[in-house]
Amino acid sequence: MAIIAEGDLTRAGYIAGLRQLADLLEAQPDIPHYQHGRLNFALDGTETEAAETIERTAAALTAAGIEFNRRDTDHAQAIEFVLAGVEYGFSRVHDAAWAVHKAQQSYEENVQVALPC
Repeated sequence: MAIIAEGDLTRAGYIAGLRQLADLLEAQPDIPHYQHGRLNFALDGTETEAAETIERTAAALTAAGIEFNRRDTDHAQAIEFVLAGVEYGFSRVHDAAWAVHKAQQSYEENVQVALPC
């Protein structure tokens, strides 16, 4: 089994890490697995770049014959699909929704809720 550098954040490094994880879980049955098998993350970049990534992903999944769920709400855009029980998905919160969230959280440190004694 090849050892992958911890700092390899490239696509190739990520894929190699997933293969390493699969091999480890197969070889070591005492290591538990997450029964709901989810790999979800937020996309970096601008809202426009995320929309382009989601478009390319939808086209690639369609071409591969893989069913997927695509969501575009007032809050975010997302793609999710399942392969052999593992859910893989990514999303990007819309800039306007993120701005509202940050504004709502801006007072959090200044508000203290009194608990009954």
